[in-house]
Amino acid sequence: MHQALLVPEVVLHIFAHVNEIGEPSYAERPLSRQTLAALATTCKTFYEPAMDFLWSDMNRLLPLLGCVTRLHPMIYPTTQQSWSRGIEPLSEPERSQFLRHSCRVRTMSVSSDDDFHLLRSFPYDTCVFPKLLSLSWVIIFTRYLRFFLSPTLRSCYIAIFQPDLARHSIGTRCPALEGLDIVTMGAVAQAPHLSETIRSCKAFVRLQCPPLNSAAWKHLSTVPTLLNVSIYQESFSGSLSRLDTHNLSFSTFLNVTTLRFCFAPITDIIAVIQHSEFPSLKEFELVDHILPGAELLPLLRALSQCKARNTLENIAIYDDDPEVDEPSANSFVVTRELLCFTQLRSLRLYVGCSINPDNVSLFEAMSSWPQIRSLSLSDPHRRPPQVTFRGLFAALSQCPHLHALHVEIDVANIDIDPKAESFQHTSLKSIGYYSSPAANAEAVARIIFTMLPNVQLADTWGDVNTHLKSLKASSSLQGADGD
Repeated sequence: MHQALLVPEVVLHIFAHVNEIGEPSYAERPLSRQTLAALATTCKTFYEPAMDFLWSDMNRLLPLLGCVTRLHPMIYPTTQQSWSRGIEPLSEPERSQFLRHSCRVRTMSVSSDDDFHLLRSFPYDTCVFPKLLSLSWVIIFTRYLRFFLSPTLRSCYIAIFQPDLARHSIGTRCPALEGLDIVTMGAVAQAPHLSETIRSCKAFVRLQCPPLNSAAWKHLSTVPTLLNVSIYQESFSGSLSRLDTHNLSFSTFLNVTTLRFCFAPITDIIAVIQHSEFPSLKEFELVDHILPGAELLPLLRALSQCKARNTLENIAIYDDDPEVDEPSANSFVVTRELLCFTQLRSLRLYVGCSINPDNVSLFEAMSSWPQIRSLSLSDPHRRPPQVTFRGLFAALSQCPHLHALHVEIDVANIDIDPKAESFQHTSLKSIGYYSSPAANAEAVARIIFTMLPNVQLADTWGDVNTHLKSLKASSSLQGADGD
């Protein structure tokens, strides 16, 4: 054996490469696993690291049960459905056989608890996967969850929240837990049980869960490692308020950089923002059924009054039903509330309250966001556009780094002559287009070709895109001839 293979780090690097071998679609048994199994039987030096890789990623309990001598002939070569029904739980010697390889598992996905009764003989507080790092739990009941709550667990996904989850004290049993995802699958999670689970975790970096009560929010505000919070309520579950808005006392959420809300009670969102500082917040996202201006404006004002106004770089707000019409008297008032966020890199608004800027308001916005890279102000009601080409280029002059713009443009009334203008914006790559066809498609194409040389138009531009492609093709041919 080559001396290099006696160095553990070298062997681990080689085996990690073997573990990533791609599999042909027709393979019955993954080639990587075949190779690792062969390496495990080659010599003692290879056995332990090869077995660690073989058992590191599991999506069911069956292979581990197959290592138990009594159960092996029941499982292999083929397993009958409900094979374990009536089978006695593991004896003490058999538990040792099971643990021999379960201690190697790092990632586990659980989608069935059919065979879990075989583990009932383990002492109640035993973790049968002591080195587990990541767990995906996609079954209704959590009775056997305790077997998987390893002190080394870093990430946990629970598909259906059950009240008895709280009694497992996830945070106590998994002190290193950094990421927790709880999805209710349409059921309304009980706030006290959910809060108890959340408050037991002290090392969060990332959390996604249903709406929380005040106690849970207060706890999260004090967790210094927390970076990402996503509050997600299925749209068909209802949006019941969880906060006692008269008794709120939060800390700063010192290091939270990302805050997302999906179908969460809008009053709760406003209350959380009003009572917090978020001095490190860089990304804010909101999705709701209907976002009338009467609800959206207080939210944006609260956001603009906390410390996030100095740090926010990305804002995305979506209305799940933007076709609900609202008066258009103040068509830019929503966006005006965002002008104070001078560090914005990306802004996407798609809401029912009209956002249809004119030349003056678009220039005002672009002047406020000199670092903007992507801007989308969609008007789902397709009102006549008020931004002309002259207004567009005036606004673009304020944002040299902009590469994507989706704003209604008046392509029917051309108010600029590209031959008389020297302005070019070379960073812009795409322009959204939602209005009626251009009155003079060739003239519009020439404006874009001359002043926005790097823009690629979508097919929705129709004849304009056809003319633009022709102009670019002709330019390329002339350049080739010149060479």
